[in-house]
Amino acid sequence: MADQKTIDVYNAKAADYADTFSRTTPDRDLRNFIDAVPKGGLVLDFGCGPGNSAAMMQNAGLIAEAMDASAKMVGLARTKYGLNVKLATFDDLNENARYDGLWANFSLLHAAKSDMPRHLSAIHKALKPNGHFHIGMKLGIGEIRDTMDRMYTYYEEAELKDMIRTAGFTIATTRKDAMKGMAGPVEPFIIITANA
Repeated sequence: MADQKTIDVYNAKAADYADTFSRTTPDRDLRNFIDAVPKGGLVLDFGCGPGNSAAMMQNAGLIAEAMDASAKMVGLARTKYGLNVKLATFDDLNENARYDGLWANFSLLHAAKSDMPRHLSAIHKALKPNGHFHIGMKLGIGEIRDTMDRMYTYYEEAELKDMIRTAGFTIATTRKDAMKGMAGPVEPFIIITANA
């Protein structure tokens, strides 16, 4: 179930978030995702925020669909980029072998840990055979609210990898680093790519 307090924060801070995190050229993780999907492939930005990543996918020759639970973020993505984006939560994904790639970049970290197996299974089902999956998550333990009242779920590397494999994926790459988020502190994160 979506956390309404988190959605409320993104509705209130959508413009600030877009100003802070939007970019116009792909970083290495997005470039790798674009390169892993067949040219002209259909992709889903799963929790798209202001939509700049989906726009870059589209500019690179992919067919990009997007979704977000924040009405303000959806509005930004539609207005600024003209994206095919819908207002939806993670629970609304119910496609079957539709997508060549799915990008979940620091979005599923707002899902409760008890819901993650269900979300990963839905993602696996939504991807075509051998479809490409990208997930970015924060490393750590527990579920907490940050200073902005957003809910975050943290994972240890082995725990997250086990969940991804249990959902039917084959893990391809792993990258770890740290970054400063909108709430302030620098935190470690993990990027995992996998194939359905």
